[in-house]
Amino acid sequence: MSNNLLIIPESFKSNIDKKHSKCFDKILDKHDVFYFDNVSFDALKAQLTANSYEIIVCAYAGLTEDYRLLRIIKSLTPNSKLVSFMPEISNIKEYIKQNGSIYDEVSKLLEKAGGMEISNCRLADAIVFENAEDAGVIEKEVSDIPIQTAEDVAAKGIIFKDKPKYLVSIVMLTYNQLDDTKICVESLMKHTADVNYELIFVDNGSTKDDTKTYLEDLKSKYSNVKVILNETNLGFACANNQGIEISEGEYVLLLNNDVILTDGWLSRMLLIAESDKKIGIVGPCTNHASGRQVVVFDGSADDDEAIQKFSKEILQKNAGFWFSVNRIIGFCVLIKREVLFNVGVLDEMFGPGGYEDFDYCMRVKQAGYKIVIAGDTFIYHVGGKGYSANNMNYNVLRTKNIELLIDKWTKNVLEIMEKLPDGM
Repeated sequence: MSNNLLIIPESFKSNIDKKHSKCFDKILDKHDVFYFDNVSFDALKAQLTANSYEIIVCAYAGLTEDYRLLRIIKSLTPNSKLVSFMPEISNIKEYIKQNGSIYDEVSKLLEKAGGMEISNCRLADAIVFENAEDAGVIEKEVSDIPIQTAEDVAAKGIIFKDKPKYLVSIVMLTYNQLDDTKICVESLMKHTADVNYELIFVDNGSTKDDTKTYLEDLKSKYSNVKVILNETNLGFACANNQGIEISEGEYVLLLNNDVILTDGWLSRMLLIAESDKKIGIVGPCTNHASGRQVVVFDGSADDDEAIQKFSKEILQKNAGFWFSVNRIIGFCVLIKREVLFNVGVLDEMFGPGGYEDFDYCMRVKQAGYKIVIAGDTFIYHVGGKGYSANNMNYNVLRTKNIELLIDKWTKNVLEIMEKLPDGM
């Protein structure tokens, strides 16, 4: 086996010209070749998982093959350099030409196709086009990735440059439940070494255990830890906003303290967020939530080995499977800083009882951003213990917040309707 891989559609197997062969020789030394078609995903996943490739060239792969191809490669081999060779420029041109203002159904499909192609280009570490005109088109959309022509590559070889390593501000609330916090922090430090992060704790007035002492001890040991200690429980929205206020990262991640994290959880969520400018927030799959984030897992919080094994199985099965939704649950939410600037922070009208996450998702969608679930990323969520353990009646609090949400958005809809012509 080689350290490099060339992926070519089966339909191009005997159709590669000399110029492109010379490009491949310039990019890759000794390499394996995988001939891809739409039914060979499992075989490709197995090969990517079994080998540590330094450079992977994905040639002629666009929507005619499957738009998930580059997503699968990047999900399974995050440390490999990925070269996208000859994306479908016609789709991209049509997408840019239409500029999102589309009513014709056929054009909508083209817009979607072009958007997927641009998203895939952003996943690459280098992109090669047939000519300078095509390279110039995509350069306007993807400016931070090296873009070359086949002629340049054949003559001089490929260019790579390091992608930005973003700072993620992880905001974690605590309110008693020290044992859960310790387990969460241990898993975070173990499985987040591939991401640059700061960890911001906001304690909501813990009284039953040594949570505050534990947090202060972490702060004294680690330079990337910040701590806010509240005298009383200010609720989920207000306390998270406190953490957001002192955060410094290009991304903010709101994380419950009753989760157990897994390898690559945050780096894959970042990969998704960076693949599309319109993606505003990203969430993982889990065992305990609601909606499309839920996957069935029969293990328990006490069996970390089973959790990690299941996470790897989910990655292998669903690599590159990312899908848009209207809402995600607030136990683990990655938010772009741009979204916080344009949408704002959580609505502090909502006290304990939830639904501030529903409200925020509605606001994010209203602002034109996408909400995406990482179908290939699983983290374990205990869920529900915070209310019972601290003698809080969840059903009463939940009902109050549902009423607040309905009241807020009913008024919102009425205000919008009143501004429309003839009230319609």
